[in-house]
Amino acid sequence: MKKLYFILALIIVTSFAKAQDEQASVKKQQDIEALKVAFISKELELTPDEAQKFWPVYNQYSKEIKATRLDNPDVLDRDEKILNLRKNYKEQFTKILGPQRVNNMYNAEGRFHQLLFKAMRRQNKLQTRPNMALPKTN
Repeated sequence: MKKLYFILALIIVTSFAKAQDEQASVKKQQDIEALKVAFISKELELTPDEAQKFWPVYNQYSKEIKATRLDNPDVLDRDEKILNLRKNYKEQFTKILGPQRVNNMYNAEGRFHQLLFKAMRRQNKLQTRPNMALPKTN
């Protein structure tokens, strides 16, 4: 009987810890999305009117890009579908921003992802560095 209680307690504690990890992950994703919105808004210098038209279209575009990335394990197929999505949305974005600013938007997206990856690498290095022994130099 004690084993049963122990196993139940272990399952409850494990599931509680997992739920907390999932909440932290969702919070991080929301924070990253907020940073992305701020970054792109600043890069494009959106007027309030443009922002009101742009963000619903961009959010739908972003949702479709994410779904495509998750649903396609084949790299070439995935990249082709993403390229087609970008081409399809380009016309909608052009109506709101004009052709040059659409190119700026796609470039801003790329720069944001580069900065995000650099920040993540830097954070991972900082987290692993205290546990690593420094190599001896002669």
